[in-house]
Amino acid sequence: MDPAYYVAAGSLKARAYQLDTVSNNIANASTVGYKTERTFFSIFNKAAAEGRGLPLSKDVNDGTVLAQRGTDFSQGALKPTQRKMDLAIEGNAFFTIQTPQGIRATRDGRFKIGEGGEVQASDGSPLLGKNGQTIKINPSEGDISVQPDGTIQQGKDTLGQLDLKAYANPTLMERAGSNRYVVDGVQETGVNAKVSQGYLEQSGVDLASAMVDMINLNRLFEMSLKVASTISNDLDAKALSDVATSR
Repeated sequence: MDPAYYVAAGSLKARAYQLDTVSNNIANASTVGYKTERTFFSIFNKAAAEGRGLPLSKDVNDGTVLAQRGTDFSQGALKPTQRKMDLAIEGNAFFTIQTPQGIRATRDGRFKIGEGGEVQASDGSPLLGKNGQTIKINPSEGDISVQPDGTIQQGKDTLGQLDLKAYANPTLMERAGSNRYVVDGVQETGVNAKVSQGYLEQSGVDLASAMVDMINLNRLFEMSLKVASTISNDLDAKALSDVATSR
């Protein structure tokens, strides 16, 4: 097999991964607290691995494979909503949510008061306070206020404090769907953040840049496809010629 074919095939696979990632970002351009996902690639050398001593291997025969996906946790813009149960974090922290699958971290601050007064995420998952306890509110007992440190008050009564968590290397957290992250085994660090009540953090996706990336990646994918097709046709023609001359 011509080593150039491996390069073209590797390029097609790499562009497909990138297109999938950019498409997901664009789909979440309006998702509260969403963080942009990025792709990282590493280089392999097919010819060198085979030990065949092919010429120009460092320049021609290199290819790419997906090394990992990473997340850009840069701060998103805050948008006022005037809803008492909408909360946004400025800084390095995450809200802590209890789900059937375990503890999850999120930057999605759209909360509500569920049955029994429990503060919940939009899907009913409880928002956790300090010591892993849920926070309960009686809507008939006055307005709710949330302090910058996450302390929740109703009138003069303190109901609890949000269990804000920060992580030394948040890129190690795995996406778990519903704009949440798995934090098992990820080292915690000091919280340097504040909570803003009546605001929501907007998606970190720059839609204009993402659309430009999508257009460029489509062009690159088409170019790689043409290269692969050309090489494949040449290989087919060579195979037919070899068969013809061998008879």
